[in-house]
Amino acid sequence: MGILQRYIAKSILNSTFLVLLILLGLYTFMDFIAELEDLGKGNYHLYEAASYILLSMPKRIYELLPIAALIGSVLGLGNLASQSELVAMRAAGVSVQQINKAVMIVAICLMIVAVFVGEVLRPPLEQRAREIQSTAQTGTVGARSEHGFWTRDGLHFNHIRSILPDGRFADITIYEFDKQHRLRVVTKAKEAYYEGPTWVLSDVIQSTIDEQGVQVRAITNAHWRSQLNPGMVNIVLVPPEFLPLWNLLDYIHYLKINRQASAQYEIAFWMKIMMPISSAVMVFLAVPFVFGSLRSTPIGGRILVGSLAGIGFYLLNQSFQHIGIVFGLVPWLTAAFPTAVFAIVGIILMRRIR
Repeated sequence: MGILQRYIAKSILNSTFLVLLILLGLYTFMDFIAELEDLGKGNYHLYEAASYILLSMPKRIYELLPIAALIGSVLGLGNLASQSELVAMRAAGVSVQQINKAVMIVAICLMIVAVFVGEVLRPPLEQRAREIQSTAQTGTVGARSEHGFWTRDGLHFNHIRSILPDGRFADITIYEFDKQHRLRVVTKAKEAYYEGPTWVLSDVIQSTIDEQGVQVRAITNAHWRSQLNPGMVNIVLVPPEFLPLWNLLDYIHYLKINRQASAQYEIAFWMKIMMPISSAVMVFLAVPFVFGSLRSTPIGGRILVGSLAGIGFYLLNQSFQHIGIVFGLVPWLTAAFPTAVFAIVGIILMRRIR
């Protein structure tokens, strides 16, 4: 990579991270104001709210990266253009294609950042943030809803009311059906904890249903063998977009084996695949803004157009994700469509540059 390409890449990266820092500060402040409304719920005080906001920052960085990439790239290239540095480069024989190569180097760097933040930092920190918030407000780690959550394990349907901070289940009900879809056994337990490949149930009341009637027995402890493990419980509690790719793949496989709807998790999987590519496309889209029809527009106008384009991409991305779930669209197409649209627009605009 030449000196000029490094200089261009450095200018874009500096502007991108500056924009990201400003956007992150703005959204963090708004998140903090929103959390103030929940102060006083249980043991949720200022320290817990601040901890939750701090641990949630990687989530915001991940969400804001494509917008910051576009605005930062427009700002970086725009500054070079306003100071006639790009004109001097073009006069010295540097082509638009060479400048575009420097831009793509930035795109690759941002893709690496997106993967690192999204797959390494974001999942454990977001999970920890939710644990702090839920434990402080309710005394439990969390639940799918206020009524607990359901899972399916073959012919067993399991209802778990809540999860305690140490990982134990509280108030579990297991409904066991036969192959003719008739309810045969209902098992209720006060608590359950994971021990090796099985769960140990305590204070168990088991009702067996057959042609002769219902037989009820009380058991102090019982072992429950299930495909559900603590790792999958975390998946159930945490929204799919906050999970690492490997956990999503495992859970999608689990859902398909048990013939449960997996579209939401499949779309989340492909959205995470497309996220780094989206950041690269946003950087690529900045080049036509500077050399195309906006080249004579003041820097403020370019930033405005870049901001509108970034917001438009974010809204289209979010909207199409929900549209895909509602209408049952192909998951990979649902995730790739917004990025593909903006990539095509960028290619068309690039071809118009002379």
